[in-house]
Amino acid sequence: MTKRIKNKGSKSKATRILWVVCPVVLIGLAVWLITAYGASPAGPLPSGNSLGPSDRVDVVYFHRTARCSSCTWLEDKARYAVETYFADELVSGKVTFRVIDVQDKANADIVEEYDAFTSSLFINTVRGGADHIEQATDVYYLIGREEEFVTALKSKIEKCLNGET
Repeated sequence: MTKRIKNKGSKSKATRILWVVCPVVLIGLAVWLITAYGASPAGPLPSGNSLGPSDRVDVVYFHRTARCSSCTWLEDKARYAVETYFADELVSGKVTFRVIDVQDKANADIVEEYDAFTSSLFINTVRGGADHIEQATDVYYLIGREEEFVTALKSKIEKCLNGET
C-alpha cells in the first residue's frame, strides 16, 4: 500500500513536469517555424488578391421564356455595359456575352453547368482552361438604377479580366 501511494506521487510529479515542459517545447517549435519559414518567403507575395489575368470572361444572362420588365431591363443594361466598355474585348473574344432561355431544351447543358433556373446573371472567369463561375446576385439590387448597375457590372468584369477574383 505504501508502494502504491509512492507510485501515485511519482506519476503526479511526472504529469506536472509534462504539463510544464510540453507547452514550452511547443511554443519553442512554433517560434522556430515562424522565424525559419515565415520571415523570408520563397518568392514575392502577390499584390492584392491577384490570381493572374484571365484567359476569357463570359457574361451569361439566363431568363425564362415569359419575361417581366425587370428581366428585359437587366438584359438590356448588361448588354449595354459589355458592348460599351468592352467592345475591343468582345471583338478579340476576351469577353463574351450570351443570353440564354433556361426553358429551351436546347440549352439544357449550359443551364445545368451554371445551375441556372430562372433570371440570373453569371460571370465566368476562365483561367488555364478552368471555369470560375460566379452568380452576380448583387446587381439585382440595382435594377432601375442604370448608372449604378452599369458601373457595378463594369467593375466586376474589369476585376475578372485583371485576375482579382
